[in-house]
Amino acid sequence: MSAAVDSLADDVEAIEQAFISQWAHFGQGPGGQFHSDGDLIWTEAPVTELPYNAVVRTRLGADADGRIDEVIDHFRRRGVQFMWPVLPTTEPADLARGLVQRGLAFVEHGTGMSLDPAHWKIEPRATDGPIDYVEVDNNNMWAYEELIAQYWELRDESREYVFGVNSWAHGLGHGRRLVAFQDGQPVGKAYLSYTLGEDSQSVSTDTASIFGVYVKPEARGYRVATTLMELLIDAAFESGRKRVVLHSSQMALALYLRMGFAARCSLPVYATTPLHSLQPS
Repeated sequence: MSAAVDSLADDVEAIEQAFISQWAHFGQGPGGQFHSDGDLIWTEAPVTELPYNAVVRTRLGADADGRIDEVIDHFRRRGVQFMWPVLPTTEPADLARGLVQRGLAFVEHGTGMSLDPAHWKIEPRATDGPIDYVEVDNNNMWAYEELIAQYWELRDESREYVFGVNSWAHGLGHGRRLVAFQDGQPVGKAYLSYTLGEDSQSVSTDTASIFGVYVKPEARGYRVATTLMELLIDAAFESGRKRVVLHSSQMALALYLRMGFAARCSLPVYATTPLHSLQPS
């Protein structure tokens, strides 16, 4: 096997493991339930909206139809919206067709991407602009959580759980969160995670992943998303990680390609309702 093929396989595995790690938080944090059944990894949350109830890894065998029905029936009895991404190693290969037959719809065309230091070009950044970039601590966590609530359109009754999971994950110390402020108000955020795999206690020494990049509409045009990404990528490579991975929506794909990321795999998402309306996919 060539080095290029090895690199692709390693990157795809890291992309999948980063995805599983991030969603595992929603089940392992306070108020959630995390199920690692061997053939399925899935999370439950005490809220009804996406993305907190989800199947995040599927490795089904001969009993695939029965297991799919079992989990879908469980979520529907609870009356919650849920999602089911199809990862590169998903089994069975025709899972998407089965999900559609059971009433789920294709809601997002995600792309798994990776960046290695050889393709990262650091350019001079303006320091005298209207945006301030601040690392999240206990004093400004409110700003980061306010942006979470806006992005995912959280109902008031869902915020306690979502904010609790965020604070719990932050307390693990396995990543860095940044908030962009304009005139003292939070307008953008992003998260760099060093966790890899379903165990929230495991930290990767070679991979970092970026999640939750969001910029409010009124702050677009100031390179906020780009600057948040640059700061976190710098931090990842300065810490010795050899790759940064992420999961891109269609809207953000061109930005990440310009930054040197390579598209590595497709990550289609199926769900019972659109993921959100604020950020088109």
